[in-house]
Amino acid sequence: MAKKHTGTKKKAHISSNKEKNTINWKRILIKYTLIALLLSIIAVSSLFLSVYFGFWGKLPSYSELENIQNSQSTKVFSADGKLIGKYYYRFNRTNVHFKDISTHAINALIATEDSRFYEHSGIDKKSLLRVFLKTLLLGDKSSGGGSTLSQQLCKNLYSRKDNIIVSKLKEAITATRLEKIYSKKEILALYLNTVPFGEGTYGIETASQRYFNKHASELNLPEAATLIGMLKANTAYNPRLYPENAIKRRNVVINQMVKFGVIKSEIAKSHKKTPLNIDYRRLDSNTGPATYLREGIRQEIISFLERYKEENGKEYNIYKDGLNIYTTLNSDLQKYAEEAVNEHMKTLQHSFYNHWKNKDPWSGNPQTLKDAIERTERYKSLKNQGKTEKEIQNIFNQKIKMEIYSPYIGDRAVEMSPLDSVKHYLKILHTGFIAMDPRNGKVLAWVGGLDHKYFKYDMVNAKRQTGSVFKPVIFATALENGESPKTYYEDKQKEYKEYNNWSPRNSHDHYGGYYTMKGALAQSVNTIAVDLAINCGIDTVITMAHNMGIKSEIPAYPSIALGTSNISLYEMIQPYCVFANNGQLAKPYYISKITDKTGNILFEVKISEQSTTRVINNENANLITYMLESVVSEGTAKRLRDTYRLTNNIAGKTGTTQNNVDGWFIGYNPHIVAGCRVGAEDERIHFRTTTLGQGANTALPIFALFMKKALKDPKFSYWQRLQFPSVSHKEEERMNIPPFKDKLNFFEKISNEKLKFVKKEKAEKKERRNIFNRIKNIFSKKK
Repeated sequence: MAKKHTGTKKKAHISSNKEKNTINWKRILIKYTLIALLLSIIAVSSLFLSVYFGFWGKLPSYSELENIQNSQSTKVFSADGKLIGKYYYRFNRTNVHFKDISTHAINALIATEDSRFYEHSGIDKKSLLRVFLKTLLLGDKSSGGGSTLSQQLCKNLYSRKDNIIVSKLKEAITATRLEKIYSKKEILALYLNTVPFGEGTYGIETASQRYFNKHASELNLPEAATLIGMLKANTAYNPRLYPENAIKRRNVVINQMVKFGVIKSEIAKSHKKTPLNIDYRRLDSNTGPATYLREGIRQEIISFLERYKEENGKEYNIYKDGLNIYTTLNSDLQKYAEEAVNEHMKTLQHSFYNHWKNKDPWSGNPQTLKDAIERTERYKSLKNQGKTEKEIQNIFNQKIKMEIYSPYIGDRAVEMSPLDSVKHYLKILHTGFIAMDPRNGKVLAWVGGLDHKYFKYDMVNAKRQTGSVFKPVIFATALENGESPKTYYEDKQKEYKEYNNWSPRNSHDHYGGYYTMKGALAQSVNTIAVDLAINCGIDTVITMAHNMGIKSEIPAYPSIALGTSNISLYEMIQPYCVFANNGQLAKPYYISKITDKTGNILFEVKISEQSTTRVINNENANLITYMLESVVSEGTAKRLRDTYRLTNNIAGKTGTTQNNVDGWFIGYNPHIVAGCRVGAEDERIHFRTTTLGQGANTALPIFALFMKKALKDPKFSYWQRLQFPSVSHKEEERMNIPPFKDKLNFFEKISNEKLKFVKKEKAEKKERRNIFNRIKNIFSKKK
């Protein structure tokens, strides 16, 4: 019995120990769990405090957040208020207010990115807890999500530099500060102004302009959903690059809007069937309207801002400060000018290829190709690397993949050797076109070349020989110096002994008969133009040219009458503005106003201050116009009437330089002067016949196409009714004579001889005075 009792005690003791051990493990587990929880709280609190007090980098203060300065692109506008370009360094961004954003975009954003946006104060605790647990405890770095729009805005404003936990805490703290400073509407606007939409585009306004060619306020529901859908992956859902992906993502956004009660399912169904309908419009330095002028303006504005800082003390940055530049360009006329250039240059280039067929334009002069090769960056780089000519030649003959400019389609991907590329570009003809209002000097259209991406040099500013478009300056000088429009001048090839027996020729090499100034200008007779220039005095002609707006240096040789001076199209158009504006020159300009992003005016051209200068007599200006009308009606520009069927009043002049290197045409009515020049980059590349190379064939068609397009526009159709000022009754009677005669009768010869005698008599008197002065000087010296 005693043994049994002892065994029972042992069992009870063992059971008691088990219970004690079980209780100890529970206590230990609870204890350590509490310790771990406490340590976690301490760690999180310490981490939070370390972030809050800036141990991981300074957080933006309330004052900084109150003055958030997003970099904004500087915008360039046409005179009629259309956006034609932007200047930006990294971020192509335009900021807009909440009221300027479509409600569809706002609703789509909230439904897709932060459905509890109006309920939280910067932090969505449920989402944040989910991310914390997944990321910290499970190590799922891709869990993402959980960020409110306020936090995402902080991420956009202040890029992440730390690990994801620290970054999330920074964004959470900053988000709560933002919510205390800004209203929900302001936060939504700030967010949509900072998010990227691909292709270097930032902000809803810039994205709307690029993908749909409209303001953010004008976005319909499918368009808004498309853009908001891009926020998940702006390249993968780019509607231009991947339309199918963009539609799928857009429809997901629309479904989210249904889910949160923003729209009804029936409406959603119809919207999901809508095609993308993108209206892509890229505005970078190489695309959009007036690319060449915009680049010129960019350089001018940078210089202007440097001067502005010196004078006013305030510093502006063209790439970041969201300036607004208002130009004088008319967006419609700019469009017509670019279309006219593109249409004609394709046709002309095709004609040039056919003209040379399988023969290279430099076949008779291999140095042309050699020079072109040595001008390339590739050649210069290889030369600097110490490559021999033979090594360079081998490299230039190896085919590689490249993108080239095609005169027919623009960009073209090809496999071509660098040598063939050089040959390809050597054969391309280039052009510049400009249109100006002669009454006030406003530049209305500017086309500096074929494609700014491939050809950076602005052909409007390129200085080339002018050919016969310079002749009206000679004739205006003659009128101002007393020459009579009634006088007949003999078309005779002469030798000018005082100029080393120089003998100017007519372009067709035919001579004979007598022309009035009107006839000589209409038929572009070289011999008479030279005669007039010499009679007036070469220095007098040069002075007149400078007074008319030509700034280039003009050599004091009689050959300037044939257009041998190198003058830009921008300068050469200005004398024609003088003729169109009754003898007065209005200083040309293309920037009318510059403001900062808040609208404060930094610069403005006041019309009252844009004065004109009297250059030639009103009557003489009208006489030149009268003569230049005859160029169009019966002279070298006749195809404006015969081929292009233009019936409105037009005056103008063609020009063709030696060997058909460049073709010119400048024409005008009382409200617009437009001119263009066409020629290859290398002056040794050109047409071989005047029929093809003359200005009437190369340049005039651009003017004609431009004018036809403008006249079809109701805004410019009134040009059809514009009339040039009439010359006086007295001058009209004097001009009402045949412009050309084979022979002069006895009385006409006497009349012309009398004029020559008077000039000769004046010259003799002048010579006698000179002799007297010399004699007087002799006596003065003796004294």
